[in-house]
Amino acid sequence: MTDESTLEYAVDESAMRSDCDLWFAVPPGFTELPFASLFHDSGSPEGGRARAAIDALLDLVPEEKLADLLTRLSEAHATVGLLIREGLIHLSLGAHEADDGRVLESVLTLNRGEMPHGPRNLMAARAATARQSALPVAVPHLPCGPAAFTEAVMELPAEADTRCRSLYQATAYLPYPDGGRLAVLTLTSTAVDAREFFRDVHRAIAESVSFDNPLPEALKARVPESDVAASVRAVFG
Repeated sequence: MTDESTLEYAVDESAMRSDCDLWFAVPPGFTELPFASLFHDSGSPEGGRARAAIDALLDLVPEEKLADLLTRLSEAHATVGLLIREGLIHLSLGAHEADDGRVLESVLTLNRGEMPHGPRNLMAARAATARQSALPVAVPHLPCGPAAFTEAVMELPAEADTRCRSLYQATAYLPYPDGGRLAVLTLTSTAVDAREFFRDVHRAIAESVSFDNPLPEALKARVPESDVAASVRAVFG
């Protein structure tokens, strides 16, 4: 059994933002894509960070798969704007080595949206059962609170420009403590035959989600004061 007290984590700069309201951990193999930076000029700091993230991902992929991955990245760029409008707040691309030596690719997304206020357990269950193409698999109580999990194997249309005809998708619905917002954590892969592996990876990430800042006190002290807190302090001292 792994002693969690001995695990080491790299803290992303996004976890130190004053407006951060959700924290989670991902295992090795995932590279966060700063999707908003994709629309900045490559010479700007934001564009440079996007280029660095893509280069880090390309370093993980075998040379014979580079052309295919670059094509997929180009296609993904066209959909990022739509995803942002739908509440996308995190996007990571995964490259995982299978036991047989294959590289299994995946996409991890985190969306946040407003929901009608209500009990968190009912919110999670309703969101999960609303997807007719997905099979509800669990309604557990995670460290962050009530949740619901679904999974699906989706057949792609014949006109889709891809060599893979199916996608495996695992989704977790995680209501915020305020009962009016919902976080949706989704892991998708074309490696349908590796669904058990991706199911375990997805569950582990979902179990790491926290709506309370889990960082050590020394790091919390470095988080800038939020605009709301600054306004309250200015008024009441």
